[in-house]
Amino acid sequence: MDRILEVIFSLAIIIVLLVFFGVPFESILVILAAVLLGLICLAMVLFVLFFLITDLLLIFRKRTKGIFVRIDDSTRFDHAVYLVDGEEYHCTFPAETFGRKRIYHENQPYYLLISTNSSRRSALDSHSMITICIGTVFSAVFIGLLLLTVRYVLTLIGY
Repeated sequence: MDRILEVIFSLAIIIVLLVFFGVPFESILVILAAVLLGLICLAMVLFVLFFLITDLLLIFRKRTKGIFVRIDDSTRFDHAVYLVDGEEYHCTFPAETFGRKRIYHENQPYYLLISTNSSRRSALDSHSMITICIGTVFSAVFIGLLLLTVRYVLTLIGY
């Protein structure tokens, strides 16, 4: 929270200095809108890249059954842990927090997609696959929105 306040105060000081030095307020608003639009576009591009890479990595996974063991909360995000052939596999995506007691049941078998690389013990459960599907659909929508944004900005510039 402290960093957010520092950024807000810094922006306020920069805006006051620009107004003090005679930069029109309308120009400052246009610059701020352009920066905000650029940050939104960057976030959308990173979102699309993440799910594109995730979709491509699905090729290198195999389907198997695993038994849910526990939720590992030793890292920043909680992860579901599954037991497959005596080896523990951590789910790549964070564990669901909403309705966790209804989703994860200890000693219950689940279908998983595990990495074909034996040194990486990562798994994707059904909830991860739903997240990937929804993210892929949103990625397609974001690509369309990005293309529309680029066309709109080009018309503003005059191309």
